[in-house]
Amino acid sequence: MLRLNLAFALALIAAPAVAAPLNIATDATFPPFESIDENGKLVGYDIELMEAICKAAALDCNIANAAWDGMIPGLLDGKYDALISQLTVTEKRRNVMAFSDIYEHPVFRFVAKKDAGLEISPEGLAGKTIAVQTGTPMDAYVTKYYPNSTIKRYDTGSAPYLELTGGRADVHISYQAQIIQAFLKSDSGKDFELVGPELTGKDAPEFGEGVAIAINKKNTELVEKINGGLAKLREDGTLEALNQKYFAQ
Repeated sequence: MLRLNLAFALALIAAPAVAAPLNIATDATFPPFESIDENGKLVGYDIELMEAICKAAALDCNIANAAWDGMIPGLLDGKYDALISQLTVTEKRRNVMAFSDIYEHPVFRFVAKKDAGLEISPEGLAGKTIAVQTGTPMDAYVTKYYPNSTIKRYDTGSAPYLELTGGRADVHISYQAQIIQAFLKSDSGKDFELVGPELTGKDAPEFGEGVAIAINKKNTELVEKINGGLAKLREDGTLEALNQKYFAQ
């Protein structure tokens, strides 16, 4: 009996440990990139992309909704292994987080009521109210370049649109694709339009280098695995297919 117990104990020690699923956070208030459908399921471009990366890299991933303002602190504290939520790569963020290869180069735009006659410039929006999601590249941009405007900040990506349609904000600034797909194509956005120039990281560093997956800086192995999965999606056409599915106009 002693020999059997010893053999059993040795077998348990020799058995490979089962790795816990990776905890990946997203702020599901930003369609068509990430949102929750009527069945309570996470859906969107980033969600499908992350699922495809995990499959290609043979990673066991659990993607969960999280509050925007708690995502980066959660990554730094080890609560999350990675973040996918249209996170732009900036020098400030690189100081505290690692990033995957960039998978998207977004364009940013202002949106306002049709025929509002607004000049999109620091002078033209002086005294006007700009609605923006807090802690985003758009927030950093208007804070720096529009000091004479009233800036209203919100915790979610959807709240600024309520301010805009309710007449409590004159303009909102966000990702052009998000404005078009989630707002202008909806009934609530029919009286609004894109205004001002297209903006990218080439116009202002606040907009960053592009969009990538954020990863804890200590986990270099995970960075390599995610990049490997992303590379496979580029090669087999999955990434391009997702772009066509969500953003072809």
